[in-house]
This record gives sequence, C-alpha cells and structure tokens, in this order.
Amino acid sequence: QQLEDERQRQLTNQKLEETDVYGKRRMTLLDLLLNVTIDGQPLSDTDIRQEVDTFMFAGHDTTTSCISFACYHLSRNPAIQQKVYEEIQEIVGPDAARIELTNSTLQDLRYLDLVIKETLRMNPSVPIFGRRSAGDMTIDGVPVPKGMEFGILIYALHNDPELYPEPERFDPERFSEEAIAARRPYSYIPFSVGARNCIGQRYAMLEIKTMLVKVLANYKLLPCEDKNRLLIKTDMTLKPVNGAFVKIVKRQ
Repeated sequence: QQLEDERQRQLTNQKLEETDVYGKRRMTLLDLLLNVTIDGQPLSDTDIRQEVDTFMFAGHDTTTSCISFACYHLSRNPAIQQKVYEEIQEIVGPDAARIELTNSTLQDLRYLDLVIKETLRMNPSVPIFGRRSAGDMTIDGVPVPKGMEFGILIYALHNDPELYPEPERFDPERFSEEAIAARRPYSYIPFSVGARNCIGQRYAMLEIKTMLVKVLANYKLLPCEDKNRLLIKTDMTLKPVNGAFVKIVKRQ
C-alpha cells in the first residue's frame, strides 16, 4: 500500500516534459493500473493489488512449472534436445550461452516454440479452469443454466487419445502447421481462450524461451534413474512431486 501511495503521489507531480522519443511518457504496470478507469471510475486499491498479484505471483509458479517439465522431457528425448540446441546455435549463434537475447531472436526459435507447446500439452501449468456460465446453454445435450459454476479439465483435454494419439509420447511435431490444421479448434488451450484468457501468456512464453535457451546453451540434459521418473500433483498449478530430476553436464 505504501508503494502504491508513493507512486500515486509521483504521478500527480509528474512533469509533462518527461517523454520518450514518441512524445509519450513511458508507463509501468503500476502506472497503468493507477491511471485506468472503468465507466469513469478508477480501480480500487483491492483491484490494483489483485492485478499486480496476477502478474508478479500467479505467473511465477506456472512459468517455473513449465520450465521444469520441459527440461525433464528434453532430458529423456535426446534427439529432440539436440534439434533444439542446433536451432539455438543457428539462430542465436555460438555465443548463445553469454549474449543478451532479443525479442526478435526468441521469436525466430520456431522449433523451441513447438517444444514448449508440447510441454504445455502434456503438463498444462493450470490443469483446470473455473468458469461461470453467462447464460443458459446446452452442451452435448446437457443443459447448463445461467450462473452455473463448472470446471474445464485442461489436463484431460490435452491428454485425450482421440485428439492426441499416444498422448504420453513427447512429440513437438504435434504442433506443426499441418497437425494443427487437422485438429478441431479449442483442443489445445493451456492459457484458456476468449475474453478470460491469460493476460500474461506472451510474456510467459518469452520467459520460458529465455530460460530454456540459456540452460540448453550451457548444459546438456541427461535423464536420471527410473526411480526418479516424473510424478505429478495438482495444487493451484500442476507440479512435479519432489521436483523434476535431470542430470546436467556442462557443454564444452
């Protein structure tokens, strides 16, 4: 609350000449939230804190979960790991372990993108979404009245063998353009879809890509013993029980 009050005071006293090259003042997330209005009314302190929590905290566990699962799957699929490494060497360059990554470079890592999507298919960071129906409807012959609360089981959807044959097999090619075109819409929704989808999904993908590039540029991932095979649990997010075990070997 103290930080919020102080920033509000600073914004009130902000000098108009503080502009960027486009003639507009740069604004942080907190600045935007303090300035936004809905139907002419500013957000309440509670609303602002909830939005900050969404970005700062809700995005933390989901991102780390995806990175952990991705490292585990890559350790057990050396051919896929090698293909990602070769893409990193080609796109980022031989100094990928040390140089600063740019947004455009990360966007060019297309195969890594497929790997992340397959990770989120097998192990969606949020395995269930809670929703409330906005109106009366019928789904597969089942009446759903307005105001009814229900859960959408993302984990079950993403591991449905009718949609994804051999769902337990890690295969990034499921997300090639041809494969996506052959599947029905909304069969893959790790960030939800529609007006209530994840507001931070683009940022999350950049975080995950950045971490995986740096990990794979520096280390080779190897599988651990079978006794350390992946076990999962569901809290607010899908997580590995006791962690996702991999061996790391420094690249020469």
